[in-house]
Amino acid sequence: MQLLTIFALLCVLGSTLSDVKRRHIKALPGFNKISYTLPKRCKKPAIHATSTCPNGEEPKLRFTYIPGTKKCDQFWESGCGKKNINSFANFKECMTVCNPSSKCLKTPTQHRGIIPRITSFVFDINTLNCTTKKSLLKPDIGPQYNRFLKEDDCKKTCEPNLQIIITNSG
Repeated sequence: MQLLTIFALLCVLGSTLSDVKRRHIKALPGFNKISYTLPKRCKKPAIHATSTCPNGEEPKLRFTYIPGTKKCDQFWESGCGKKNINSFANFKECMTVCNPSSKCLKTPTQHRGIIPRITSFVFDINTLNCTTKKSLLKPDIGPQYNRFLKEDDCKKTCEPNLQIIITNSG
């Protein structure tokens, strides 16, 4: 009877879980979790602009996902020629599509205590920088929190490599 119940449960869960192909699901205790499948577009290398287009269209700054670092970096995309599929208008869109479970996308938790004693770092999705936060108690850290004990860990995990724009003022 127990075996039949387990079999029925597996049949129900199996069909439910097979429908979810690109989601990161936390498993029940004692079971392995189903890992997120990276969309094909996020695996493709970006095609960087090397010049302006014959029609005079200037390259545009976009974001591309780098599987090796598990984050998005900025690059110059040409408006002519072959279309980039691993190209996004902004960092948040890129990370949401390619690494939706990233702690960099999580809203930082509020610091605890009125006397700042312990330093930690959080990634600000609006400025694309890691910022210092202080709290009385040791902050919650881990994959479910946008909080790091070391600034370097925050930068390596979340901060994108941005392109420098040089303009001629004269």
